[in-house]
Amino acid sequence: MQKGRVLISLILAVIVVALLLAVSFTDKNAKGGYEVASEIDGKQWYAQTIVNSYDNEPDWRPGDALNTSTQPEIAGTSGIIVDLNSGKVLFEKKSTEKRKVASLTKIMTAVVALEHKKIDEKIYVTEEAANIGENEMGIDAGEVYTLEELLYGLVLPSGNDAAFAIAQGVGGNIGTFVDWMNIKANEIGLKDTHFVDPSGLDDTTYSTAVDLVKLTRYALKSPEFRKIVGTLEIELVGDEHKYIYMYNQTNLLATYPGVKGVKTGYTEEAGLTLVTYAQNNGIELVGVVLGSGDRKGDMILMLDHGFGTMGVKIEHNLL
Repeated sequence: MQKGRVLISLILAVIVVALLLAVSFTDKNAKGGYEVASEIDGKQWYAQTIVNSYDNEPDWRPGDALNTSTQPEIAGTSGIIVDLNSGKVLFEKKSTEKRKVASLTKIMTAVVALEHKKIDEKIYVTEEAANIGENEMGIDAGEVYTLEELLYGLVLPSGNDAAFAIAQGVGGNIGTFVDWMNIKANEIGLKDTHFVDPSGLDDTTYSTAVDLVKLTRYALKSPEFRKIVGTLEIELVGDEHKYIYMYNQTNLLATYPGVKGVKTGYTEEAGLTLVTYAQNNGIELVGVVLGSGDRKGDMILMLDHGFGTMGVKIEHNLL
């Protein structure tokens, strides 16, 4: 009888310890922790946090305005051009106003994914991700892609299916991944930004032009991010998925001198949105336009003015 009680006590003790460890593990993950395991159709895919090799710099902000009194008029509701090297603001229009940003959300999705999973790790596509709708990479349920392949699908065609597949494959579920997006926003000092989903389909996500410059500046420190957003077209071929060809939708990547990405966005409520990174003669500019009816024309005007202010004349026939 005594032995039976001892055995029961030991079993209960083991259960209590296991529960405590599980709570601790879950808490770590809720705070952007170290490892997530999600069972999908009997297979385990793991995500492991990769420690940053650079500082979050949460206090960095664009600096003083330069030559904004002569800046052009744009159609967008909000916009900004910042010289990344000096921090000077070369164009500014209501840049601290909170706005809907649409698929510019995917910049943060890429950042969080790259910091939590190795780029060559595999992700299984669920029914939910494959059928999310709107802009698509074109993935099917049951296929398997590397994170890198899905990131190309996230950026080039702005695939919402890729965004949800990444969120599930990296965070284990959408809620955890979105929590990580907001944790990251706080870490890098995005004080007027809040994310609701990994794609930007949900228009309750908001940010500002200034915050999006900060986010893009941070993202560009990743060589993988730079490579992906600067890719014009790509073919994906693999044994675990079908052939996919993708062309980058980012306006001006193939037309404006020095443009190297980053991301477009659109919903009916947000209007046309755009973040652009361009480099000419050692001058690096990041531009953001929100709530526009002509993001391409707006960004051309803004970049021309920005580079001109920094003493660089850009030759093109785009206007």
